[in-house]
Amino acid sequence: MSKEIPNNRSEQDQSLNILLIATRDVRGQMTGRKSVLNTTVDCLLRLGHRVVVAFFDAGMHGSDGDATDTDDQVRYYRIHGPRPLELITQLGSGFLFGKKPLNECLYSSDRALTALRDIAHSEKIDVVITDMVRTAAYGESLKLPWISDLDDLLSLRYSLIAKERKNLDGLLGYHKAPALRALNRLARPVIKSVLRKESAIIARREKDIAQRANLTLTVSSAEAEILSSRSSRMISTTPLLVRGPSQIAPLAERPHDLVFLGGLAYQPNRDAVYKYDTEISRQLSSYGLEELPLHVIGGGEGSVNYKFSPVIRFVGYVEDLDSELQKYKAMLIPELVQGGIKTKAVHAALNGVMILAHDSAIAGMRLQPNVDVLTWRSPAELAALLGLVRDNDPGLARIAENARHWAIANFGEQRADAQWREYLASVTAGSETASSQPFPVIGVEASSQRRPSQFAGSLSRIVP
Repeated sequence: MSKEIPNNRSEQDQSLNILLIATRDVRGQMTGRKSVLNTTVDCLLRLGHRVVVAFFDAGMHGSDGDATDTDDQVRYYRIHGPRPLELITQLGSGFLFGKKPLNECLYSSDRALTALRDIAHSEKIDVVITDMVRTAAYGESLKLPWISDLDDLLSLRYSLIAKERKNLDGLLGYHKAPALRALNRLARPVIKSVLRKESAIIARREKDIAQRANLTLTVSSAEAEILSSRSSRMISTTPLLVRGPSQIAPLAERPHDLVFLGGLAYQPNRDAVYKYDTEISRQLSSYGLEELPLHVIGGGEGSVNYKFSPVIRFVGYVEDLDSELQKYKAMLIPELVQGGIKTKAVHAALNGVMILAHDSAIAGMRLQPNVDVLTWRSPAELAALLGLVRDNDPGLARIAENARHWAIANFGEQRADAQWREYLASVTAGSETASSQPFPVIGVEASSQRRPSQFAGSLSRIVP
């Protein structure tokens, strides 16, 4: 199906053929990462470029290099990862000797490289964009101007969760190969060692990619600064476009208090909902908030192998997310894997939903506590905030409005298009580093419309 994308090409823009190598099909039900990849495709199309998406198929349907959907603007090709023997060989010679991370082993395939070379030649590709560390090697191998979009710094993610992770589920992408399931079972007794080793290998690989790619991106400006320091290269941020609604329902008129946004096929989301069900909700009852239901928007309920209590209300995947979110007063963002931009927070902000975030969950997002978002560390603090939400505290409106201005300023169409125009100019001009003028995430100083609420000053007296 052809994308209906307006053309925002300027007279200075040169039309390019751009190859995006994705770890998954970017079409279908949206996830946070798919939203980022779709932003990339849509922005490139608006700028007048032609886009070719080569995605790894989790199944074994069709042949490598099959075109699955084509039109004049965008074309999709299916490619496959390594065969079982090839994967086992890479794990043995690559990961065990510290030469290649598991994440890269799962997507490193001779047949995929052959297919990508054929695609690059037949489609007359000018620029290559790779998706995460997992596909970065292909960008270097194709010998074309190369933009590496790393998403999050996986080295930081794995280091942070090494002490808590019980298995590899959700940490190696959406790969479902039998060899991976076997590895998952075998790795459980030594999971901490595996994650620490993977973190160390990926840290070296991220630095190497930053020094080799023409331009390197991360979704978080904070992580861009970290990688810039490690690699001595300028790192920029990945554009993310999130369109919001034209009208917003008043908070006081919304029928439900609390919502969580995220598919349960992703392990950190499952962990967050499970913790609310088994720990947080029970502790809230001791503060006068008995059985406060948490509505969960997102698919994947069938992937959970345990039962939730009636406190958890599954909404499922919804097509009209804006309309659904405006049924809720507040969004719960529990303690999640740090790093990156939580697209759930952006969607909440654009729909006037109060963001109740664990203080560790918004690291790197430039959201200001008590200005744009309300943060908590303990069930007692969360209970106090939820009490204010239930009482429709008038000070909440200013915080919700500040969050909306933050989202519009940082994730609007004009900004995303401008970033991609700048980035493409950088790599096609032969720049060896990212843009000399990277786009910062707009903070309080840069937005005159965001200001502290009177509510913020009294918050310390309300929260126990």
